[in-house]
Amino acid sequence: MWRRRNLAIIGAIGLAALGGGLFAQTSSRPAEATTISSVSNTITINAHGETFAPPPANAAPALTAQQAWAQFIQSSTVGSGGTAIPSGTTAQLGLFTFAVGPSSGCGTTNCSNLIVQNGTAYSALNQLAYGYSYPSTCVGGNDINPLPPTSCTQWIFLDAKTGQLIVMTSQP
Repeated sequence: MWRRRNLAIIGAIGLAALGGGLFAQTSSRPAEATTISSVSNTITINAHGETFAPPPANAAPALTAQQAWAQFIQSSTVGSGGTAIPSGTTAQLGLFTFAVGPSSGCGTTNCSNLIVQNGTAYSALNQLAYGYSYPSTCVGGNDINPLPPTSCTQWIFLDAKTGQLIVMTSQP
């Protein structure tokens, strides 16, 4: 599916950009003013089907927010700085959903790694995850028609069991 491929490319670019920015912030200082909580109300990340909802009361993640972050940093970079959650970052536990598109575009093999439910394909559907958010500046448009930078929230969603990256995205 074209959207999934584009998101994978965007995610790789975002990860490379983070390598120079956010990861550099983690050098050796401890996390300061980092909020860690559970999502209390459903957050709509964007109109394309990304949501972050409250976890069930009995949710028992295998990793803490700090452990998941450290696992992510260690698996994403080679020998870079510390693994503390960067200051100014909010970490929340919740159920992450990421709709990829209609399942009618799947064909016979295109959805093999996706969850298909009620005619929609998802890369994550109510997956227990940590969402790490921080204020940022986002740019839009394209090379021909760039849009001016605007304030936004950057999100990194990690699997609460493994610390593996689910997706990096931005919320206008």
